[in-house]
Amino acid sequence: MNKRHLSELPELLREAALDDRDATALGEALSALAEPPKAPPQLLRERLLATVARPRLRFAPLFGALSELFDLSDTDLAALFERAALPEAWVPSAVPGTQLLHLAGGPRVAAADNGLVRVEAGARFPRHRHLGHERVLVLEGGYRDEPSGALYLPGDWHEMPADTSHSYTALRERPLLLAVSLIAGVEVEGLGALSPRAP
Repeated sequence: MNKRHLSELPELLREAALDDRDATALGEALSALAEPPKAPPQLLRERLLATVARPRLRFAPLFGALSELFDLSDTDLAALFERAALPEAWVPSAVPGTQLLHLAGGPRVAAADNGLVRVEAGARFPRHRHLGHERVLVLEGGYRDEPSGALYLPGDWHEMPADTSHSYTALRERPLLLAVSLIAGVEVEGLGALSPRAP
């Protein structure tokens, strides 16, 4: 056994190890004594997966950002996503392939139009001008912004100041879900002025 190998072993093992073969055999014997990692009991695993899959906790990792956007507590956000799981909670938008879920934000954002926006996978949201400041948090799916070409994925923020314009296309892999807070709505090419409160 060379000196480098000897220096890596505890002193007691260094005294016992005579050569590389002995050290290898000793390492294998110690590994055989170690308990294999245990998988969580099936019932615990199923309960954990069921809890995470519930609509109210689906976006729990983003609750901090959502709380900042909508000025709502975690309890209010959990209730929001329970509501969002109901098809009747959504209203169609004037933009094809887009649905809206309106919500009342907390006091800090009471003057803004707040809500969730769902866009079909691969759908294009046409060019529109922001009549006031808009803040968007991507919850699910993703989109490519035009004309910048920037890609926005879950957890990404996108802010658009008043009087700026753009369009975007949802990625094809899955529907796009956005949390949106905007002042004064948007003016969509060919459709005129829209806001989350007025589909």
